[in-house]
Amino acid sequence: MTDLERFFDRLVRNMVATDAARLRQPVAIQEIKTSLLPYRSNRRALGLESNDEYEELLIRLVGEEGGLVTTRPPEVAEWCQRQMASLSPDLSGIPGQSNATVTVRPEAVAKVLGTVSAEAISKNIDAAAGGVAVPTLPEKCVHCEARLPASRAVNFCPTCGRSVTMIPCDNCGADMEPGWRFCVNCGHEATDTGSIPA
Repeated sequence: MTDLERFFDRLVRNMVATDAARLRQPVAIQEIKTSLLPYRSNRRALGLESNDEYEELLIRLVGEEGGLVTTRPPEVAEWCQRQMASLSPDLSGIPGQSNATVTVRPEAVAKVLGTVSAEAISKNIDAAAGGVAVPTLPEKCVHCEARLPASRAVNFCPTCGRSVTMIPCDNCGADMEPGWRFCVNCGHEATDTGSIPA
């Protein structure tokens, strides 16, 4: 998983955790920075050392790199693309970010959540619009089965402290999702904690 894919993955999962309907709506760039994926509370999970690294990933995302989002107005995306093509990109902030929005592309969401999960979330959004609310978020920790808070994005279980989103493979360090029996990167069998059995 590239840094940009990890950034987008985290954004999508935070959007689902707060309000899955947001996956179909334009999201203000400023909202990504301040509430959906703020640097300070996500830097460790994203493996970032500095705010400049965060700003660079945001500029790449808004510049529509990898086809993950659609940016409006297009001039903002073009500015971001020019910055990333430059030898010394301006990481001080995206001009017009207070009025600019991004909309996540459904095919990119399906890559993050899996086609089945993305379709289930889509159906749940449709059902909620019809007055029937169907939960889409995990309700329990995959490790200790403790109940997870439903009112916010949860990356770590408040009871056992383990990640509820990703587990590193002890053999190669690649991210593994809870419940996976084998690492998709190196193929080693994993226990429920992500470590390789003896």
